[in-house]
Parts: sequence; structure tokens; C-alpha cells
Amino acid sequence: MLARLHVIISSEENSQVDQIKEKLKQINSEFSISPVRSYSGLKDHSELYCTLEIEKNDVKTLLDKLNNDWDGPCDDCICYGFNTVMFDHLVYCLEFVLFD
Repeated sequence: MLARLHVIISSEENSQVDQIKEKLKQINSEFSISPVRSYSGLKDHSELYCTLEIEKNDVKTLLDKLNNDWDGPCDDCICYGFNTVMFDHLVYCLEFVLFD
């Protein structure tokens, strides 16, 4: 199944964004990561998207590596770094969608 992860980062510095991209690849080497762009919703933030093919029974394991407390079902969920534990302190928000 195709999955998409939207990552909002609390920085626009290339070195910090590269750090996030590297950590994502360590979590799952199959991530295809989009180019980074400024995030228009928040000043001094950037965003990127990751996609990957994943089996439905592997989704929870992946989500647990990214964050400790997601809101919503495993196939359409969101989490924020200000009240949860992200895989990196610079990650502001994650949105995960699994497509059938």
C-alpha cells in the first residue's frame, strides 16, 4: 500500500533539514523524500513529504518509530511535537496517510 508522510520542520536551515532527512532514512530506508520547501503556515518552518510502499501490518511499527502518541487511526493520523515525543526535536508536526 502507498503511504505518505508530511513532515513540518521548525527550521529552514539546510543543515538541520538534512539532519531530519538522514534520520528519516535511518528509520526507513525505503522513504522517497521530496525536495524541501518553506512552509507557508508558520514563519521559519519548512516542509517535506515522504512516500513509501508498506504493508498494513507494518504501519504501527513505523509510526511508533516516528512518534509516541498519534491522534487518529493508523491509516490517517497526525501528531505535534509540542505535546508528544518526536523522532527529532526539530519536527513540529507529522501527518500520515495510508492509501488503499
